[in-house]
Amino acid sequence: MMQFAQPLWLIAGLIICLAAALFIRANIVRRKKELQQFASPHLLAGLTRNVSLSRRRAKNILLVLGLVCLFVALARPQYGNRWIEIKRKGIDILIGIDVSKSMLVRDINPNRLERAKLAIRDFAARLEGDRVGLLPFAGSSFLMCPLTTDYDAFNASLNAMDVNTIPRGGTDIGAAIKEADNILTNEANHKIFVLVTDGEDLSDDALKAAEEAKAQNMTVFTIGVGTPEGELIPQPGDQSKKFIQDRSGNFVTSRLDEKVLTKIAETTGGLYVPLGNMGQGFDTIYQQKLAMVPKEEHGERKRKVPIERFPWPLGAAVLLLSADFLITGRKSRWALRLPFIKTAGRRRQQQAVVLTVLLISMAWTPTLKASEGEELFEAGNYEQAGKYYQKLLKKTPGDPILHFNLGDALYRDKKYEQAVAEFNNGLKTEDLSLQARSYYNRGNGQYLMGAETEQTDPEHTIKLWQQALESYQAALALQHEDKEASHNRELVAKKLEQLKKQEQEKKEQQKKEKEKEDKQQKDKKKKQDKKDKQNGQQQDKQQEDQKNKADKENKDQQQQKDEQQQSQDPEQQNKQEAENNRNDDGNKEAKEQQQKKEQDKTSTEAGQQQEKNDKKGRQDQAMNRQDMARRMQGKMTREEAKNLLESLKGEQGELNFIPRGSGSADNEGRDW
Repeated sequence: MMQFAQPLWLIAGLIICLAAALFIRANIVRRKKELQQFASPHLLAGLTRNVSLSRRRAKNILLVLGLVCLFVALARPQYGNRWIEIKRKGIDILIGIDVSKSMLVRDINPNRLERAKLAIRDFAARLEGDRVGLLPFAGSSFLMCPLTTDYDAFNASLNAMDVNTIPRGGTDIGAAIKEADNILTNEANHKIFVLVTDGEDLSDDALKAAEEAKAQNMTVFTIGVGTPEGELIPQPGDQSKKFIQDRSGNFVTSRLDEKVLTKIAETTGGLYVPLGNMGQGFDTIYQQKLAMVPKEEHGERKRKVPIERFPWPLGAAVLLLSADFLITGRKSRWALRLPFIKTAGRRRQQQAVVLTVLLISMAWTPTLKASEGEELFEAGNYEQAGKYYQKLLKKTPGDPILHFNLGDALYRDKKYEQAVAEFNNGLKTEDLSLQARSYYNRGNGQYLMGAETEQTDPEHTIKLWQQALESYQAALALQHEDKEASHNRELVAKKLEQLKKQEQEKKEQQKKEKEKEDKQQKDKKKKQDKKDKQNGQQQDKQQEDQKNKADKENKDQQQQKDEQQQSQDPEQQNKQEAENNRNDDGNKEAKEQQQKKEQDKTSTEAGQQQEKNDKKGRQDQAMNRQDMARRMQGKMTREEAKNLLESLKGEQGELNFIPRGSGSADNEGRDW
């Protein structure tokens, strides 16, 4: 069946061709009137004997038909179909979702199951080439949607799923893991199973099944739905306000079991995360784990593509316009106009040729944009698609559609900075829809650029995420009902607020640590000063004790000497006194000489000491000036360094150095 990719060109062509036919008709009537005014009727036959009315009529028909064929080619007729096999690169993700009655608990809105389905739908919308499958489970499990890149079919299966999908009640996580292992056994890609449940396993083989899955190289990621406090389980049915009771008549409360889910994930080398109110758990798993899994090429089912038939009407247009150019409007021997013959109508015919070339280029360009570029993009070959659009931009620079397509290809190729620049160029258009899409995609690129530097440069990430919020806001200003832009804006705003809060807490923590270290330094200095004071007092006391001891010993010796003298005979005492007098005279002279020498020595030492004191005073002044300069530079003075070294001495007087990091805040700018 014949169809047209751009049928609006048919309407435009019909209007233009009718206008051209009316113009030609009016031109013929005008010429007749001019000839009748120029010459009398009996002379007209002689003046127009070389003019062929039939040829001129044929030329006019050829011109109109050529225009018709040109506009038919612009409408891109398509007839028949061909099958192409599209190669995609991605990973295989099997999602197992708990559909037991405990998933009806309303501890998160609207309930656990509906919130999980919304999160899975949003997650699938962000996948690019990754195959995804759906495995609902309760007391048993079955594959509801095989691994596929047809996300519409996946969403249809997801929407049809409810607590009645599995007839057998209960929650058997172990059986779901075993079933997932059987499904992924014959797949050459990585085995990834995402388990979405509240963790209340009524069987005892979940951990055993996880160990078996690890032996089969399958990784299980667990996402917890609900709250640890839990709530009562309502009876199935939207209008029911009753709750499920056990056999004893007690109401059953369902709680999130994070311990079991964490053990299952750790056993297989996966990761456990809570679902979150906005489905953040899926984003965390994909960004931290799945994005790092190497993507493999897998074949998709063949796709039916319509066959373009525009070359036929385009070729017919070229032939018709060429024939109009070559056929003359005179009666002559030759029916064709040679290129070197000059005629009065040559300028009009040259204009027709130029118009033909322009229309051919117009017909060819959109076909290139829509066929080859689209096929490269659909095949997942984003790098080649980007090169193709760059090649087209060299021919038609400034085309906002080409800039947008190039930005989209760069974005899919994870070249976010270049993609943002191309989306900015795509904003230079009057098409509000294209502007809204450019703002939206630019916001996505800015967010992902910020995510790359979230750990290394949080300040830069905050700046980029603020720009992303502005881009989403601009997209919503153009399209108020854009749910994706609204969702992304809320998500980025929340993550931005969390990052700012973390940075603020980090700064406050650093400030507290610095204050603590300063306080420790002050306490240590006070302790050292107190210790020095105690040591000084102890030394003074020891010196005083030694002096008292020496005085006591001298006193005891003098007393003993006096007693000995009293015990001697009077004659011996007289002799001793005479000898002592002689000795006293000699000692007196010796003492005088000794005193004179000591006075000379004392004066010499006093002069040297005065000279040393003057020199030391000059040195102290110089050191004080140096200390003042070092304080102004934020460096440690000599006295502070000396005190610090004294504080590092142990009980035995040895230095005990404590290694510190070179980036410590209190040591920055100090020299040792």
